[in-house]
Amino acid sequence: MKKLVSVILAAVLIVCSVFALSACGKKAPENYDLVLITDGAPVNDKGQNQSAWDGVREYGDENEMTYRYYQPSLDEEEGLTVETVKKYVELAANGGAKFVVLPGESYSDIVCELAPMYGDVNFLLVDAFPHAKDDNTIKLLSNVMNISFNSLEAGFLAGYASVIDGYTKLGYVGSINSPTSGNYGAGFVQGAAFAADQLQTPVMLDYAEYDNPKLDYDYSFTVKAVYKKIEESKKETFKVKVVDGVGTGVYTDGENVKITANPAPEGKIFDHWEVKSDTEGVKDKKVNISSKTKTEMNLLVGDCDCTITAVWADAETVPIEVIMPSKYDINASFDAIKSVIYYAPVNTQYWVEAPAAPSGYIFDHWDCADEKAVESPDEKGTNINVGDVALTLNPVYVKSPNPTFDVTVIDGSGTGAYVAGDEVKVVADAPKDGYMFDKWENFDNQGLSTGIEMDNEYNYVTKFEMVDRFASIAETMYNEGIEVVFGGGNPLSDSIFTATGEFDYPVYAYGSVIDEGDKGNCLASVVNDYRVAVKLALDDFKGASIFSASCANGCIYVTGKNLEEFQLDEDGKPAKDKDGNEIKNEDYNANFADIYKALADGKLNPKSVKSGEDVRDCFSSACLTLNYKIK
Repeated sequence: MKKLVSVILAAVLIVCSVFALSACGKKAPENYDLVLITDGAPVNDKGQNQSAWDGVREYGDENEMTYRYYQPSLDEEEGLTVETVKKYVELAANGGAKFVVLPGESYSDIVCELAPMYGDVNFLLVDAFPHAKDDNTIKLLSNVMNISFNSLEAGFLAGYASVIDGYTKLGYVGSINSPTSGNYGAGFVQGAAFAADQLQTPVMLDYAEYDNPKLDYDYSFTVKAVYKKIEESKKETFKVKVVDGVGTGVYTDGENVKITANPAPEGKIFDHWEVKSDTEGVKDKKVNISSKTKTEMNLLVGDCDCTITAVWADAETVPIEVIMPSKYDINASFDAIKSVIYYAPVNTQYWVEAPAAPSGYIFDHWDCADEKAVESPDEKGTNINVGDVALTLNPVYVKSPNPTFDVTVIDGSGTGAYVAGDEVKVVADAPKDGYMFDKWENFDNQGLSTGIEMDNEYNYVTKFEMVDRFASIAETMYNEGIEVVFGGGNPLSDSIFTATGEFDYPVYAYGSVIDEGDKGNCLASVVNDYRVAVKLALDDFKGASIFSASCANGCIYVTGKNLEEFQLDEDGKPAKDKDGNEIKNEDYNANFADIYKALADGKLNPKSVKSGEDVRDCFSSACLTLNYKIK
């Protein structure tokens, strides 16, 4: 009887857990005064989410308010959607939240849509301003307070600190067309100039704009297949001939070679590989392939020359036409002049990949009359659901918001335009008689290392991930003797850290917004302290207003620079060692502390620049030479 009762109780519990809103009872929403919705990253990201969360928690504890956070999921393009964020705002509102904190620029357009829907909720938008998705015009909303960090002061501190730390060859990479980046750069120049004049030290500063079409840098690079004469090989070699497939060449004994069948002809499907020894006295079975039935397999070279032939079987197929990119008119519409046709068995799935994008463009989506045919329309590589009728697939490309990286493959395939993170496959052409494939070489147009890492540079078919070629700007600066490069306000500022890894002598990047010390080769970081700013703004919340986070309220600081000469005890007085001596802070610099105080007190006012203004007009200096690398 006990066993029966236990089974019944277990069943009831399962029903209650599955149907939580049924007769078993409805759980009341949790009530929290303060809610943080992250930008999709966790609250321990060591960045803006963690800093903002620290501010929420501290404010909540100090004011006896409850708090929690939500971490929304990102879409396929690693972005936030209004629909996703709305679910969490709804939870916060139903739970009686007084404040919802949204960190970062990714919420600028989202808050514009959601704030008017929830008039009883106060939103705090950190380090951003509300604006429509396709319009940068700032909108001040009645229930939204905006925190704006003083990028001019932040840049000034970075420039000043770089020079007083002993560096006299500086660089800045940013955009003069961005008010934020423009002021970071203008502040950096003025801070460096102020320190140079104060110390009477000659300082040189290179200033480059990453998105200027006239910038004297080239983002392209070349990959070249290198061949050598067969007699130059120190190992025994064997000749491989592949019929109706890729892999023909001369290879060394023991080499593992990838063999791939060509796309099937009309009315055919791949059936098997047929192998034949071309060395007298060596049997066909010595041709060592990994699979006879897979369209892509490996050959272990050895024992004999050989011929490997793809054998086809009859099948009912339908054509899949993939339009190839060629050229675009002024409206960026597609002008198709050629295509490639594949033949796929009826009622199956067939894998296709979009051709490489033309220069200046990136893949956007597949266009097909049969919308259900394309399994993943937003992916460059996708399965096609093949029925019994012909299909035409049009890969749609759009203008890239940033310069694309053009890869030219010499004596092989893979040429095209790519962006960071793209997987690039390169296949060397079959060698001429008397030659064999040796290796891949790569170089950019300045003769510098490209930074790419091939899966196997000694294999005729290989792939690599497209690296951040924006780093070439900073790389060139470092090659010309620059010691420190700053990228504050530049959404591509990680490029300057990427560039530092290409050198075997000390070069540094200067971090911004968050503490980027864990990236390596980081001299220091000028930090926007979300923790302090969130606490101050919550304490004095006003809708339709802007909270100015600056040196005046301690919302900006530089890592490794202490404003207090002595360590302080619990009472705020200088701490003393066992001998009664006051303990100094080793990271204290009197000049830096004085400059910070002057900025905070308004006695030092760097000149701001408007979008597109020439930064050379914002300063004068007897000791700073500015190389304005914008034509």
